[in-house]
Amino acid sequence: MSKEAGSYQDVYIKRHGEMVSLKNDVRDFCEKYIMPVHPTLWDWSSEERDFEKPENDPTIAEARAIRDVIFKDMSAFVPTAVDLTTIDNVKSIKAYLDPKSKHEEFNMEEFAYALKVELEHGRVKAANVTNNHPFLTAMIALAHMSETLTYYKRLKVMETEGEIFELKRKIEAGKGSKEKLQDELAKAEKELVEARKKLADRLEKMDDIPAQDKIGD
Repeated sequence: MSKEAGSYQDVYIKRHGEMVSLKNDVRDFCEKYIMPVHPTLWDWSSEERDFEKPENDPTIAEARAIRDVIFKDMSAFVPTAVDLTTIDNVKSIKAYLDPKSKHEEFNMEEFAYALKVELEHGRVKAANVTNNHPFLTAMIALAHMSETLTYYKRLKVMETEGEIFELKRKIEAGKGSKEKLQDELAKAEKELVEARKKLADRLEKMDDIPAQDKIGD
């Protein structure tokens, strides 16, 4: 990851009556919540945790650690400056994040993927707004999920379909090695089959999640 990647715009939150810089808070958050479940490369803002490398993707254990923080705040066990109980479709979101959900393993695998996707708003891209803060990254994911809890499974299908479409156009236009493009196309078509299967699995595992109160934006 480039040392110059991103021009982080600092965000402040109110904690214990004081304004705290999230630019500085990211390491503290990671040390408190991520390090116990991911002892190596636990600092998400560190250049060593290069999220452009698949081996550094957020783990299910990390997703659970972040989930626990959000679920506690969302359940209003403690007063917070940002009231997460007012988020759209909060009942559905809480059921999805509930550690006691019978689909907890499936949900957290999906949540880890959602975190991976939304890290594009961090130091991976030049338009850095989160500095890879796990909490802010999760908030972006939940903003999408508050519109539809099937968002990330549908996103994977849509992106793979788009990839297949563009590969076919390149083949037809004779751009690049036809053999290489055909191999890429075959791989993408297999990924699409898997993505559609996972979407079907998602739709089957919604029985313990209440229907959303608000539909659309």
